[in-house]
Amino acid sequence: MLRSPAAIWISRYARNDFKINSPLLLRASRVEYRDMAPCTSAGCYLSQNGGLVSFPLVTIAGIVDGINPCAISMLVLLLTYLIIFAKREDRVLKTGLLYAATIYLTYLTIGLFFYRSVSVFDLSSVRNIINPVIGGLLLIAGIINLKDAFIPQFGPHLQISQSSRGLLKKLAQQISYLAVVLLGIFVTLLETPCSLPIYVGTATILSQSKLPIPVIMGYFMYYNFLFILPLLVILLIVWRAKSSKAWKVIEMEGFEHKYKKVMKFSLGALLAFMGWWLIR
Repeated sequence: MLRSPAAIWISRYARNDFKINSPLLLRASRVEYRDMAPCTSAGCYLSQNGGLVSFPLVTIAGIVDGINPCAISMLVLLLTYLIIFAKREDRVLKTGLLYAATIYLTYLTIGLFFYRSVSVFDLSSVRNIINPVIGGLLLIAGIINLKDAFIPQFGPHLQISQSSRGLLKKLAQQISYLAVVLLGIFVTLLETPCSLPIYVGTATILSQSKLPIPVIMGYFMYYNFLFILPLLVILLIVWRAKSSKAWKVIEMEGFEHKYKKVMKFSLGALLAFMGWWLIR
């Protein structure tokens, strides 16, 4: 590997037992050492092929993360109270869009926070530790989701707790715009057992891709659009229903229960793959 002139100059002075007092030279030496430090197989591959890896990875991860049952079930519950109990079909579109937009912004903020955190810890001293740790956690989360797909009656589970569901149901019953915003924020925060593992895995891989910050930001915005895309599809189906919207909401609820196993399996398989890839 070619070394920078600053690093060569520093090494020569080090061999001659000169003391380096310049903060600039010390910083250059640390940067050079960090770049020369060994990296994991996943990290090295991403640093060389980040652009090739990131788009298909973000696309698949965003779609799979978006079909998690947590946010979908809360949207169906919100529309159920709005249409069946409050008799406010005229507010379906506005309420649904506000709910989806709140989840988008909250989840985007969480993702950028984790990206920044992983980037800070991706230093030479811990570079070979962070990938196995995160990969191991993703692998465990993947196994739990695969277990839930086939034998959901046995714990543990990655889902919104029963105590938290009571709070979310109370917010959904309020059907005011402020309550919808709070519902979106709380759903995003409380559904982290469902969605956070795959999000952290994606943020970790993007942090090692060596892509420019504007591109990374674009990927996070794209990921979060894919995350709320199922919500927008359900909202559009209910809003455009020519027959009774109440029956359409009931159909959506049945659809969510029917394909919950497929959702869990897809999420578990992707998590297991990402975990294996980070620790291999």
